[in-house]
Order: sequence, then C-alpha cells, then structure tokens
Amino acid sequence: MRDIVQWAAPAQLWPQSAEATSLDRRKTILMHPEILRFATDSFMDDYMAMLERDPAQLKQYIAQPETWRGPLASPDPVPQVPGLVRRLKRLGLAATRQQAASAQSAAMATSQGSKKPLPFKLYQPAHQRYYLVTASLVCARAGLPDRTIDSGRQERTTFVIRRLCPAQEVEKQADLPDVDPNTWEEHALVSTPKGSGWVKVGPDHVDILASGEEQLPLFSTNYTADDGRRRRVLTGLIPVGKREHYMGAALLNQDEETAEMSQPGTLPKTSRKILFRKQVTEPWKRLIDRAYAAWRIVNDAENPPPTPEKKALVIKGTRELVQTGSWYILLDLAEYLEQYLPDVWDVVNGSKQENDLTDPGLQAKKKLLGVLRNTILTVALKAELQKNGKGDPHPFYDSADVKESLFDALKTIDEWREKLENATGSYDREKSKNGTPNLPDPTWPDFLFPLADAEFDGPQISDSVDPLTEADNVDPEASVKEELDQVTLIPSPPLFIRDKIGAQNNIDKLAACVVRALPTESAEPSPPIPLAAQPVMETRAGWFVIRCVFERPCCEPLETAIVSEPTRPFQMAGFFDSDAPARPIRIALPIDTSPAGLRKFDKNTAFMISDVLCGQIDRMKGLSFGDLVLSVLPWPFHKDLSVGADKGPCKTDKGLQAGMICTLSIPIITICALILLMMIVTLLDIIFRWIPYFIMCFPLPGFRAKKA
Repeated sequence: MRDIVQWAAPAQLWPQSAEATSLDRRKTILMHPEILRFATDSFMDDYMAMLERDPAQLKQYIAQPETWRGPLASPDPVPQVPGLVRRLKRLGLAATRQQAASAQSAAMATSQGSKKPLPFKLYQPAHQRYYLVTASLVCARAGLPDRTIDSGRQERTTFVIRRLCPAQEVEKQADLPDVDPNTWEEHALVSTPKGSGWVKVGPDHVDILASGEEQLPLFSTNYTADDGRRRRVLTGLIPVGKREHYMGAALLNQDEETAEMSQPGTLPKTSRKILFRKQVTEPWKRLIDRAYAAWRIVNDAENPPPTPEKKALVIKGTRELVQTGSWYILLDLAEYLEQYLPDVWDVVNGSKQENDLTDPGLQAKKKLLGVLRNTILTVALKAELQKNGKGDPHPFYDSADVKESLFDALKTIDEWREKLENATGSYDREKSKNGTPNLPDPTWPDFLFPLADAEFDGPQISDSVDPLTEADNVDPEASVKEELDQVTLIPSPPLFIRDKIGAQNNIDKLAACVVRALPTESAEPSPPIPLAAQPVMETRAGWFVIRCVFERPCCEPLETAIVSEPTRPFQMAGFFDSDAPARPIRIALPIDTSPAGLRKFDKNTAFMISDVLCGQIDRMKGLSFGDLVLSVLPWPFHKDLSVGADKGPCKTDKGLQAGMICTLSIPIITICALILLMMIVTLLDIIFRWIPYFIMCFPLPGFRAKKA
C-alpha cells in the first residue's frame, strides 16, 4: 500500500506537542508550518550552521511579536567542534532541554498575561529582519519518516501566501475585528493577463491550489537529529519586501461561465479614459487652479499688491504660464485624437468631411466635433489678449492670432508640433523676434488660446453631456462632494472664481464625449492603468497565512496537490512602520576637509548636466539664502525671486550648445550626506511650496493613520 503523504511542522518541534494540554494545541504544533526569524544579513549561513551543529536549536528561532522598543534576543551561535565532540555534547544537551523548555513556557505565559499582546508582524530586510517558513513532508506511519521528493517525476514543493479577510463586509470607517482564521475567508493571489489580484477561496477549497496562484519555492536541507537519524526540513524565504505588491493587488471577480478573472472597474474603455484624463482634463483643471491662485493674490484685501505694476506683472506671468500649459495640453489632445479617434482627427485637420464619418459611434463622433466647435473664448478674454500689460494694443497679437474655438486651436497646433517638442526656453508674450517689434518669438506658436485666465472666464464646454455610466464600457463616474471656498473679496468675481469646482467639473463633459466616441475594441494597444487609479482590495491592516504545497503531476487527476495547514496569521510591516527596528547605518564623512586633504581623493564621481539644465542653473547662481527667505515673507518684506533673464541652454564661446560633466573627489553617498546636512532646512520650504503642482491626489476612504 502507498503511504499517505502529509505536511507537518519541522521534526525539531515535535517534542513540544507532547507538552500541550489540549488536542487542538497538539495538532497546531505538529501539523502547522512554522515561521523562523533572523536578525542578521548572514541569516542563511546562520540557518545552515544551526542545522549542522545543533538542529534542536531551531525552536529558539521561532518568530514572535516584537517592536524596536522590545526586540527579541537572538540565540547564541553554536561553535564549530569536531563531530565526536558535537555528538557527545548533543546527548548532554538533550537531557537538560526538557527542563529549560518547561521553564521558558511558564515564563512566557506569565509575561503575556501581564501586558497587551502585540500583533504578529513580519519586518522587511531593510529593517534587518529575515523570515523563513519551515515544514516537513512526511509519510503518515510510525515515526513519520520523510517523504522522498522524486524530481524525475516532476514532483516539487512550494508555498503560497494567502490573504485573510472578514467573511462579513466591514464599513470603511470602522476598524477590522480581531483576526480569526476559523471565520475569516482566505484569498489566493493569482496572475492574469492584466496583472495580479486576490480571488476568494471557498471554505471547502482552502486545501486546494487555485488556478494560476502564485507559488514560491521551497528548498530542502538535510541534518542529523539527536537520535542519529538523518532527516530533512523544507524551507522558503518569505518575501516581506513585496508587501506593497500584496497590499496593492485588487480583489478579482471570477466569471462562473468562462472561469476568467476580471478586475472591477476595468471595462473595455477604462484605460483609454484614464489616459485622456491624465493627459488632458486633469492638467486643464490644474491650469484653473493656477489662475485661481493668481486671482486670489491680486485681489487679496489684506495683502494687496503694492503697485499696479506689480499686479500687472502677476497677471502677465500667470498668462504666460497658462498659455504654455495650454499649448501642450492642446498638443496632447491632438495626439490622443490622432491615435484613438483617427477619423475625428481627420475632420479636425481638414483631410475628411464630417459627412464622411462612419459607424460605429457616428452620433458620438458628431457630438464630440460639436463640442470642440462650441468650446470658445469669451469676448472679454479675447479682447484682453490683444492688449499688452499697459492696456494698449499688443504689438504682434491681433484678433486673427486669437483662435475662436477649441476646434480651430487643435487644427493650428498640429503645425507647431515639432517646435513645441524641441522648445527649451520659457515663453514671454512681450518677447519679439530678434528685436523686431511686430513678430513674436519663433520658438513658440504664434496663436493664442488659453484654457484659463486670472481675470476672465476661460473657454466653457456648454453642451449638455450626461455623466459616464457602465453602459459606456467604462467604470461609472464617482460622485465627489467638495466644499467650495467662499469668495467675498470683491462684489462680482469671474464665473470660474465663484464656482471653481463647477468650472473644473465642466471639463469632464469633454472626457465623456471623447469616451463615448471611442470604439469598444481598438486596434491600438490599450495603455496601462496608472497605479493611482487601480483599485486595491483593502487599505487597512492586511493579515496573511502561508500554506505549503506538494505537487505530483504524474498522479493527477486522481491525486491532486497536497496543501498544508496554515501558519499563524501575520502582518507584513511597511517600509516606514513605526514599530520596525532601524537598520544601523553609518555614513563616514571626510576627516581631513582642508583643500590639501580633499585634493588627495580620486575624482571618480560625476554628475551629468544637460545644456538646458545648465542654463537654468546659471539663472539661479545669483540667489542667496536671504532671497529665499524674502520670497516667502508677506508684504512689505516680500521680494520676488530674481533669477535673471532666460538665456536658454548653455553655449560655448563659439555658440555651440553643450552640457557639462562635473566630477567630484568624494563618494556619491558622502555627497548626499553633505547635501542633506547643509541644505535640508533651506530647501524644504521650496519643495513643499511647489509639491502640490506635481502630485495628483485621490480620495481613499477608510485609510487612517490612527485607530478610533
């Protein structure tokens, strides 16, 4: 008869099961894999040396809850001794281990009853913690001998990480209940063509390997037990460093008819809709934010601009920034239409008539073209763009240079695509070509179509467009309620100031029109969904268990893979976990910092600086720390940063544009330490002042730093 194969704890832990007072406790010790904890980078050497010299010491490495305030003590390494001495020493140690284990168990029970238990949390290698899952594969007969793994018959051992979640849904604002492996549901991490995600494993299928489930390798190590028999333990490294991958994976839905996995919110047009928002509508909204901020500055009743010239300078700078952003948004919109709606783009650039449009989506395409034509500049803004900062007619912008509609701007932007991609300087609406007063700077387009303004209403999408729904083959629009700022500084502010959020939501109408015009299936490859837009399974504490797997392909389908009992539930600590131990890091700074001492170092560290970055560095050379301080103070102490005129990229004496290579004579890590030491205080203000312009934030319900 063939032996029954089963998983068990490492053989070194079996004597502990005899001390257990209950049958369930004995089964837990005997049948469940165990997790070992190591606190050195040489953990594999320590593990192999422990199995070779004193395998019974394995129980001292069992992972327990710890924090940096109360870390666990690591066992003392067993010294290398001759084989005969080692055997005699083991016989002596075996007689005293029973008493020591009983005393240790009593001490642990007393200490755990006197304080609040800590969550069982595994830390990352960056915290100098490593964890191994260990188990034995045995035959179910007297002595539980090790089962031989026949690699010639494609037999192999692996382990899987399962995630635990409550069976009943918990409100986002509430804390998760205490973890209970008997009532919480297991989820397996499976791979799909669109990425990885968690799929629920039924209570009757926890001991079955899920289709496509991620499997991690186990390796076997032989050792000599105290009784002289050769045994084997199977071990695997737990990838705690992949914690963000496990926490960030979404919950997958399984189609019972096709048995395919799908991620919620990833319908056929979703990725193309998100790309459009990322390239067009969201940058457009940020331009409105910038215009709104400039309007607040020039109309601040408590700290108004000191002079009309200063107000005009703020308006001019904002219009230049907004117009530059508008050109590039128009360019991205044109490229998007050209790639995903080529027939609509053909109508825009004049190579096709609107009557030549065909299905599918004929009415949606015509609706989109109507929105592009009806998105026009207001009369007041168009008249203002034809004036200079003093209210006089502009030297080289007249009515023909200010485009009427978004349709006309898109048609014209195609002619400037190459120059916009190669532009290096900054746009100045008063700068003329080589001093000629009636010609603008040829680096930038010669037409104007700003998508926002600091004094007047920008272009509005007036056509009524219904919000997107799941019928449009995208995830439905979420309703987000936001409180609007109460503007009471002047009696009649512009429309976009009275309802800034409304003006931004108005732009979503364009996204809805574009999405409805998109074909359900596209010949172009779908862009990946950005990380910020991918739904996650759970943002609160994640609990996991590990199960070992033994596969015998030659025995299927009569005998499927053998899956072990789960380990103790555990959490994975994040990189910035407050309970995590801190790896000791010491960066040595130069000892002799005199010119004579520093010149002895090899110049083997280099910074590559492009010609454009070189020109921008030259503009900043005249700034001092005092200028940085004055730039953040209110009036009358406020002083704008004077960075000089934009001279473009760096050039040699002969007019050749060239970058630079700066070599330094100390290691790069020392340079970083010196920079942090000298500049962290002076630069933090600048960093956090500009950081909102580079970050897009999404609401994440239930993600809280502290428990209620």
